[in-house]
Amino acid sequence: MIDAPIILDLLDKSSLFRGIPPKVLAPIFKQAVQISLKRGEQLLSPGIINEHVYIIISGQLGVHLTLSNLDEPFTILNPGDCVGEMSVLVDSTVSAYVIANTDCQLLAIGYSSFWSLLKGSNDAALNMLNILVQRIRKGNEVIADTLLHHDKLPDKRATIDSLTGLYNQLGIQEKYDRILHLSSVGKQSLSLIMLKVDEAKNTLISVSELSDDESIHSIAQTILTFLRPGDCAARLSGKQFAVLLANLQFADTYAIAEQLRSTICQLSIRLPDGSTMPPVTVSAGVCKANDDDTWRTLLAKTDQALERAIHAGRNRVSD
Repeated sequence: MIDAPIILDLLDKSSLFRGIPPKVLAPIFKQAVQISLKRGEQLLSPGIINEHVYIIISGQLGVHLTLSNLDEPFTILNPGDCVGEMSVLVDSTVSAYVIANTDCQLLAIGYSSFWSLLKGSNDAALNMLNILVQRIRKGNEVIADTLLHHDKLPDKRATIDSLTGLYNQLGIQEKYDRILHLSSVGKQSLSLIMLKVDEAKNTLISVSELSDDESIHSIAQTILTFLRPGDCAARLSGKQFAVLLANLQFADTYAIAEQLRSTICQLSIRLPDGSTMPPVTVSAGVCKANDDDTWRTLLAKTDQALERAIHAGRNRVSD
């Protein structure tokens, strides 16, 4: 059983409750119920009436549109993420299957408590709006990808990174190509930020695969909070990420890269056992796309900017 301080700390860092004072969260926690799921157990299914919003304390949930292929979830949810909010918000039945990928601990927040929080806290309402925007954006992108590539991709190549829910390298490349195809050359500026987690200076520090996953997921969630409609982000490989920004002056893109670097450095990443990871730092490269740039040429130029940041001492941004 996870104790109350750890749960409150997790709620404070979750996408739904970020920035809400503990005195506001405490009554919510007292009325909530902690539940357990075994791997493979089903939490929600289409057509049922749902009266709770669930916050993941530990473990991982998969959201599936059908039960025909459980190996390819629509999205993956990790500690701090919420599920069930859509059906509660619109007083509708559930529209997808939610199944435990691993053994899970969840916090079930009742209908009344959830609505009281949204009505009484502007921060909670704004957080909820951001979550809904991200869900709608992802749904639209999946639909667009399916329609655009249905005939070209009979092998159903994956475009989403299963750990973070971000695009993978194939996904962001196709997003870049689609933006160029749908917009006239020269009418929409595009810039790319590439981020890489810096290696620990103390090589004796041992980092487990679990803590790596927690770190990667936390960084991905932080990146998502910086995105506007039309922007997108990807996990390229390992601890390397890319953020594609449209219609911004280069100076603004550079400023966003610096804000991202600074925010990630301040992350407090808590593991399921209650321990806290040492802070991580990231280096970043920034580059603006020219009219004749392909994804590969833009990626190569941004990678060179990233290498300049690394060689200059890490934990900085370079162009």
